[in-house]
Order: sequence, then structure tokens, then C-alpha cells
Amino acid sequence: MSGVAIPIKLTLAEICAIALGEAAAALDSASDADTFLGAIETNHRLWLTLTAIARRHLDDVVDQRMAEFVISMSYKAGRGIADQSIEALIGVNNELASTLTAGRDLAPVRRRAELAWKEAGAHGMTLRIWLLSEIDRKTRIAVALQ
Repeated sequence: MSGVAIPIKLTLAEICAIALGEAAAALDSASDADTFLGAIETNHRLWLTLTAIARRHLDDVVDQRMAEFVISMSYKAGRGIADQSIEALIGVNNELASTLTAGRDLAPVRRRAELAWKEAGAHGMTLRIWLLSEIDRKTRIAVALQ
């Protein structure tokens, strides 16, 4: 007897939380300039997206001052950015990720996100890029339903 796969559902808040966690991990683990620049660019893009959708879809959990700090720091794209600022960016990402999941452990949510990514067959997309596209997709769907 073959089973029918049940699609994995993630909320917008869960997707954003995992994207923030992934961005923080990428910043933390960057071991060379190119990897770091890619990580900081992804973090910048993520925060621009979060800022754009925050008021409408995330119940104002994104603090505007915090978003402005992250965007301005990541906009520098590594030019003269201090290690303390990178650590602050990582901390802000992890803090907001925790807020978006109401303090729940991110590991099970991340596993579900990985399963959803594989299920979607995101051809050639990294998990990070797929998460950003899912944020965009879910936001467009929510707007269309309003």
C-alpha cells in the first residue's frame, strides 16, 4: 500500500524565522571574503523583504529601528564593518527568529523547512534562496486574498 505525501505547511513567520537563522549561520561561518560578501548580501535582501512585509503580515514584530540598523550595517557589504557589528547582526537575526517562533526550538521548524524545500523540488536553489522566494510567494498570496 503506497502512502500519499502530505504537503508540508509552514507559516510566513516560520519561514522568516528559518531564513533569519540561515542568514545568521551564514554570517557566522563565512570563512573567506567571497562567502562573507554573499552572506551579507543575502542578509541585506532578507531584511529589506522583512521590512516591506512587516506591518502587513508579521503583526509588527519587526522593530523599525532594529531593521534600519541591520539594513544599514549589511548595506556596507563588508566595507569597514567591524566584527562587533557582525556579531550584532547575527544576534538580531537570532533574536527575531526566536520571537517569530514564540521561543520554540528552531531545529524542528528547520527540518520541516528542509523537507518542504526538497518536496518543492527547488531545482538548483539553495535553502536560503528558496526561503526568500517562499517569503515573496506567501506574501503575494496573502495580499491577493485580502
